[in-house]
Amino acid sequence: MKTKIVRRSVLKGIIDNLRQAGKTIVFTNGCFDILHIGHVRYLEMAKALGDCLIVGLNTDESVRRIKGPERPLVPEFERAEILAALESVDYVSLFSELTPTNLILELKPDIHVKGGDYTPDQLPEAEAVRSYGGRIAILPLVEGKSTSRLIAEVRARKPIEPAFDKCGSQTAVGIIPARLAATRLPNKPLLDIGGKPMIRWVYERASSAHLLNDVIVATPDVEIKQCVESFGGKIIMTSEAHRSGTDRIAEAAKDIVADIIVNIQSDEPLLDPSAVDALVCTMVDDPTMPMASLMCGLAVPEEAENPAVVKVVTDQQGFALYFSRSWIPYPRHPEHSMVRKHIGIYAYRRDFLFTFASLTPTSLEKTESLEQLRALEHGYKIKMVEAAFSPTSVDTHEDLEKVRRLLGGEK
Repeated sequence: MKTKIVRRSVLKGIIDNLRQAGKTIVFTNGCFDILHIGHVRYLEMAKALGDCLIVGLNTDESVRRIKGPERPLVPEFERAEILAALESVDYVSLFSELTPTNLILELKPDIHVKGGDYTPDQLPEAEAVRSYGGRIAILPLVEGKSTSRLIAEVRARKPIEPAFDKCGSQTAVGIIPARLAATRLPNKPLLDIGGKPMIRWVYERASSAHLLNDVIVATPDVEIKQCVESFGGKIIMTSEAHRSGTDRIAEAAKDIVADIIVNIQSDEPLLDPSAVDALVCTMVDDPTMPMASLMCGLAVPEEAENPAVVKVVTDQQGFALYFSRSWIPYPRHPEHSMVRKHIGIYAYRRDFLFTFASLTPTSLEKTESLEQLRALEHGYKIKMVEAAFSPTSVDTHEDLEKVRRLLGGEK
């Protein structure tokens, strides 16, 4: 088995020989922090696409940077050996970067495989694969087999069941603030995507999160209320005067009994429910944490210079140091640049949500037009949680058409 675990430099020569023999090279990657039957079935499906399956495995250090200092639960040499023991896996090679882009460019596999919780456009490495003519294959999810769910359930010390009191003694409620008066895309929550209004896509995706006890839409608009109620969703009517989504959910949360409130953006129809679970799980693990949010890698390099894409830098414990619309940190050495993109989904301790909404807006917040900077300027910490998906927010007609193409086949 250990002969399957090879260094990158050695693996390159092996692939060159296989390619000369006309073999199709399939590549996938991941942390494989806790291997379970979902991984086995996924790797079997991946191997069926070609002749040789290579698994890129994140080192312990890169797992810590992605998932936090408490991970991985299994050390890299054991994870590598377990993967190598699977019949479907031909070779395992470790990489220390957060994304497999460099490894992919070295190996140039014919097919790069990921699970069905991604779309090709959400993969940071997609451009690298396409640059040499490789193909991306998205495999269907193995229903009910999620590492994030498994870890969350173990942490909550609950049996693995389809439904249960999800956070032990703590409760978490997702609130989706929504309004019609969007400047760039009026009536945005009600716009049709694949036969359903956008707000319904967001509501249903949020409702699929295992660790949310409830999902509620907060809105000042009767049209949104009628729409949400038409598909059986829950609604709380709020004032029209709120200047931000946070103010809106703070009003809604006054009528909600919960320990954790999750602010879910109404323009994220491709929301990944497992990312919401990871956020809630982080709050459950540390009851003293006031708030947490999500980050991920860039979907495309151009996002680094796009002011509409908010960037974040963290300390070694994963707490936010600063958010900016500019490229941070400055890439004096581009090969070492690991720009992280902020995903605007927040989890708040309920009491802190009211505190945050009452804080005076700050100078940095006004300069960057980023509300989360108010918490940092007032001395509060924000824990950043790495997400596997890169969001596709709907802010323009171009975004809307892109999402329609992605979701047009779903009903």
